[in-house]
Amino acid sequence: MLYEGDIECIEKLLKTAKRIVKKGFSIGREPFEKRVQLWNETKENFDRYEDGECGKFLEDLDMHYRSTFDIALLILDRSFKINNEDFQRREYTDEEFEVYERIEKYNVFEIMSKNDIKKKVIVKDKNILNLFEEYYVHMDQWVEEIIENPDIRITVRYYLKKKWGSYKEKLNEAINELISELDWFRKLVRGWQEEAEARAEEMTGELKDGLEKKQYELEEKEQELQSIIEEIKGMKEKVDRGSRLVDMGEAKFYENNFIGRIKNKLQGEMDVSGKKFLVESIKYYKDVDILKYAEDLADRDIRNLPENKYIIARLVEKKILGKKQEILLKAMFCGRTEKFAKYGIDTDPLELSDINPYLSEAMDTADNKKMLLCIASPTGFAKEVEERINGEEFHKNFLSIVSVCLVDMETGKLIINPYDQIAKNFKKICMLEIDKEKEAKTKKCVENMLIEKGHVSLIDAARICGDKKFIKKVFYDLESERGCRVRYIKDIGLVLVGR
Repeated sequence: MLYEGDIECIEKLLKTAKRIVKKGFSIGREPFEKRVQLWNETKENFDRYEDGECGKFLEDLDMHYRSTFDIALLILDRSFKINNEDFQRREYTDEEFEVYERIEKYNVFEIMSKNDIKKKVIVKDKNILNLFEEYYVHMDQWVEEIIENPDIRITVRYYLKKKWGSYKEKLNEAINELISELDWFRKLVRGWQEEAEARAEEMTGELKDGLEKKQYELEEKEQELQSIIEEIKGMKEKVDRGSRLVDMGEAKFYENNFIGRIKNKLQGEMDVSGKKFLVESIKYYKDVDILKYAEDLADRDIRNLPENKYIIARLVEKKILGKKQEILLKAMFCGRTEKFAKYGIDTDPLELSDINPYLSEAMDTADNKKMLLCIASPTGFAKEVEERINGEEFHKNFLSIVSVCLVDMETGKLIINPYDQIAKNFKKICMLEIDKEKEAKTKKCVENMLIEKGHVSLIDAARICGDKKFIKKVFYDLESERGCRVRYIKDIGLVLVGR
């Protein structure tokens, strides 16, 4: 490549920048308008240089010119900040300002000769000795760290390296002579060297401790990740033994579907077993604050987490004479949000330990009014829950206060106590409305696929038979009715297997 840079051209473009660099800190005493003018002029000249107006230069020269422009702009930018002036085009970071400020402390050595430096040391000039101490104990390591820091623009690092190299050469020449001439200075330098060595050892120890801590943290995270993997494997094994598998997106869909249906049904006047009921009040709540998972999940995943929304409505019988029947309805979606947040899926049906807190709360808040508690689950209910709700003990101890209706959102199955007249009368509010004709058509399609292959995957069935949500219900219905098995197979998903 030919380098045919025009020296006269670049010297003209650099004229303003060199003036700013030469003035240094003192440029801040110029009027604001003047410094804005200098900024615009330097910025324009820099752009003209980058556009190739002066041609191409060797790499070292190019870096030198760019560094001069950048440092000039940095000096002006710093002056606007120091003076608290409203300058909207701030470009340089506080760390870059610090680099310039720290190296400029040594610019006194630009105007001092080696003999001038020695004279200052002989009279024990405090400022010069402080600079020598900082030089021995801190500066070399600091300069090395800055030069290797990619967050600081390379032109600023180039300026630091070049300036520090020139200062260091002059300092070393003066120090070498002073050590041989002044005994007290030799002892002082030895003390600085020992301090620098101790500091280096301390930093090495801190680095070692930090690395060991980081390694321990990584090992902990690895163990935690392995534990999560094993838990997910265990959850999928449960599916293989007949459990469910519901992902967070499905759970969120079920929640919105359930709450939306309840909301639509609780409109004005309702006909329940030949009686008219009015919806006197209705309120909406959320049981889970999903924002507490914000640090661990992407925004899309957070919005797909079930919030366990619920509705509380007061239904009052519409009649002119006699005592009006009053029902307090609490319809709630209940999903294990913490599991969906951690694994993205859940496989376990709700157990008694999940249901009991809601039963207790319902009994405490019924306030002598009859309450109907409707709980919808995305993963269904454990067998022990169904047995307890249907049992004689529940009929004796709970029904006088709380009626219960459990809804399986995947199969549409309702669980109510056979003696619970309130739940029977009001179950239409809680139950899912399923298109029986569409369900029958989907079921027939799945059965035909099962006869043909002996097994049907959810993916294939959705492609041929239609709605995925319908198909999952059909899978579980056929498992219950015909002894088929619903299994989870890696890389395939849910599969219905014939007998």
